[in-house]
Amino acid sequence: MILLRIITLSIHLLLMNLASVGPLLAVWLDVRATRRQSPEISKIGQKIGWWSVAALIVGILVGLIQGLLIWMEGNPQYFEALDGLWASKVTFGFWEIGFSLICTGGYLAWWKYGSRAALWQRLLSRFLAILSATNLLYHFPTLFTILGLIARGEVSVDAPVDSGEFRTLLIQGEVIWFTLHFWFASFAVSGMVAGMIALAKLPEDQREGTAGAAFTIALIATLLQIPVGFVLTTTLNSTQQSRLMGEDPVCTAMFAVSLFLALWLMHLLASLAFFDRSWRKVYMASATLGGTILLMTATMLLSRG
Repeated sequence: MILLRIITLSIHLLLMNLASVGPLLAVWLDVRATRRQSPEISKIGQKIGWWSVAALIVGILVGLIQGLLIWMEGNPQYFEALDGLWASKVTFGFWEIGFSLICTGGYLAWWKYGSRAALWQRLLSRFLAILSATNLLYHFPTLFTILGLIARGEVSVDAPVDSGEFRTLLIQGEVIWFTLHFWFASFAVSGMVAGMIALAKLPEDQREGTAGAAFTIALIATLLQIPVGFVLTTTLNSTQQSRLMGEDPVCTAMFAVSLFLALWLMHLLASLAFFDRSWRKVYMASATLGGTILLMTATMLLSRG
């Protein structure tokens, strides 16, 4: 069961990473296409935008499977915490999902089919995508981190949790640093996807510059994970820290290998960003990124027991 949870949660996080920052990368490519008057860059920007929409829908379905696995494990605390947050946050979460889907879909439809000759039209359409991305980046990592803290009994709250009490939990160290960790992971995943599409779809005179810039975004985000990940580890409870640092040999081994993969990923992304944008390096970086997410997810679940 734990293996299924690790796999489904890894897939869910990967999809939500793209869903959250994919619209921002689409806006970046939109601006780049406008400045260079490149319909080819516009097409890959629209492709990433639609992929982010698909990732959000599939990510939600995979998240529901993850919830089913938790229920099959017989973990009532998680669902008790979910019930306590239902009225104040979870119900609104469904509206937030719909809002993001409408904003991203509206932006992409306007970009492809509407008139955007005037500057205000381009700015307004892009603002829809920014609203979609920031909406997801703010609400969902915070909601599920707080949900986990309540389920594990690491914070003391009275059910049902109202909006005011929920906001006080936003300053918890683990909430802040896990949210930042999710943000940077989202930029890394989305930058990787954008670079791959640019290499595959753009003509030679535009390919190198656009792909290199996208891989640079992924590289910077991955580098920023080092300080964020370190501080996040210090905010974990003592039991989790002990399991990471040797009490649980399997958990410790996975943590060590995931750190090695993260460092190797930085090396590969640096090569893709500045030196060698061969497909061999792309495949290696993609596999390393996927392996890092898988092992980090396994480490997180095992450290929680």
